[in-house]
Amino acid sequence: MPTEATTQFAAARRARAAHTAALLTATVITFTSPYAVAEDWPTHSITMVTPLAAGSAADVAIRAVTDKLAERLGQAIVVDNPTGASGTIGADRVARSTPDGYTLCGCNNTILGVLPNLRKVPYDPVKSFRPIGMVAVLPTLLLVNPALPIHNTQELLAYVKAHPGQLKYSSGGVGSPQDIAMTMFEAGAGVQLQHIPYKGASQAAVGLAAGEVDTMFCAIGTVLPLVKSGKLRAIAVAGAQRTPLMPDLPTVAEAGVPGYDYASWIGIVAPKGVSDTVVNKVSHELEGLLHDPATLKRFADQGIDPMYMGPADMGSYMAQDYQRMAKVIKDSHMAAE
Repeated sequence: MPTEATTQFAAARRARAAHTAALLTATVITFTSPYAVAEDWPTHSITMVTPLAAGSAADVAIRAVTDKLAERLGQAIVVDNPTGASGTIGADRVARSTPDGYTLCGCNNTILGVLPNLRKVPYDPVKSFRPIGMVAVLPTLLLVNPALPIHNTQELLAYVKAHPGQLKYSSGGVGSPQDIAMTMFEAGAGVQLQHIPYKGASQAAVGLAAGEVDTMFCAIGTVLPLVKSGKLRAIAVAGAQRTPLMPDLPTVAEAGVPGYDYASWIGIVAPKGVSDTVVNKVSHELEGLLHDPATLKRFADQGIDPMYMGPADMGSYMAQDYQRMAKVIKDSHMAAE
């Protein structure tokens, strides 16, 4: 059955797709902060710590947003990509920074949902940060090597069951979005595949195209050229909703695994204690720029779906997603590399 978080997320996607004016704008809880800033914030440049690999789909989404956000705020935003310890070093740096609005964090569900459940991290994924706004989701595709006689999810399931223990899937590593998505698929479909981890999603996709493995889940922006060239075959979309980028492709749930829903979200948070002035101003500008044609085109060109969720809704979703990932990791006995 869909969780409250899944239902909330799906509702937000439908609202965005319909271009309605009420895009889940949240009321920010007011509190007194010892680091309250003047109404004319910002008065100098802002650092956007993005503990994601430079050039990755999530990094591209954050950079697309910060470019326009800088224009709207009237100050430069410097993107910094500290990726040590799978990004947890960068996230911890933000958590420990002065909450004055000049250090923000572009993050995803791996940083705040998966890694804290997979290994000990120096920050609390829920309590150490204040949500500002979700900005995008990365449509994730279920893919197979085109040499296999598989053209849809049902055929994949039948093939796995006919070849028990033989099919291999690739990912960017244990706990990567590709690994989490497939682990959820295995649990939902009652099948088991061999995991072949690579050093990144792009390498994992190349391995699939070369026939080193049989299947994988991967963000559409990473694999679209391989799909268009026929080197990979896309058979389903991982999320609860179809993606406008490939509207004819069914979701995994539609194609035979009821309730399946994997979403790789991207958002902006600040260290706890940041003022309402900062949160309100940034979240307002984020919502506005996700209607900007240039930003939307840049997203579409990179295989990214825009998705706005306000501070309160994002905070609720983050907390529930953290619990959801905890269950996935515990049930699968997933262990950090």
